[in-house]
Amino acid sequence: MIPSAFRVKPQTRPFITLALYCQGTKSTKSLHKQPPFQSLLDYLGRHPGLYRFIRWSVCFGREAGLQKRALGALKLKAGDTVLDLGCGAGVNFALLEEKVGAGGRIIALDYSEGMLAQAKALSVRRGWGNIEFIQGDAARMTLPENALDGAVCTFALSAMPNDDGAICRVAASLKPGAQFVVFDAKAFTGPAKFFNPVAGPFFKHTTNWDYEKDVVGKIKMAFGRTEVHEFNGGCNYIAVATRIT
Repeated sequence: MIPSAFRVKPQTRPFITLALYCQGTKSTKSLHKQPPFQSLLDYLGRHPGLYRFIRWSVCFGREAGLQKRALGALKLKAGDTVLDLGCGAGVNFALLEEKVGAGGRIIALDYSEGMLAQAKALSVRRGWGNIEFIQGDAARMTLPENALDGAVCTFALSAMPNDDGAICRVAASLKPGAQFVVFDAKAFTGPAKFFNPVAGPFFKHTTNWDYEKDVVGKIKMAFGRTEVHEFNGGCNYIAVATRIT
């Protein structure tokens, strides 16, 4: 049965494509078991310096600039509501606050309690009172349909066991015309691909990153209209997907 979020008129082709894609990505695994990487995420949450170093190294020292470029692609205005999916320790908060302002709303979701603890502490230190924190599985989040003015996910989708489900949840929650921006990493391409046998297993064990996942392909399948820009030998990318009206 197609979820209510995707019950659309037959002539609305983009929404039918989204519905069929999401219907076929339901996980057959139990979602009630605690993933084995939970302790890893909590550990990184307790060691923010290590977490920042890993992100910095994955981007070859270019994380700050690429992160600013990614969030700059979100067409948000003061008072808007935005989802920070896999918010981690809150590294996106400052840039999102600049966009939505005190009258806006940031929904910060992460599976790791350790990461959320760091994010909450940051919001208290900076006096940001417009952030709602949710601990849970991104593939099972229950946000209202057509409620978000935008969504962002940085270095999280490629580490999620059910990234398909998370993408579909975001698509259903976005307003028509709203954007989902993903800043993440994937396998090297071109001459740099010989790094993959080394980099892949290393980051798999340190961040649960699965470099063999085709996250970009799944985003394109769900949204259709998607722009992708690659950096650092194809290892990093920014995908800007728009929910078609």
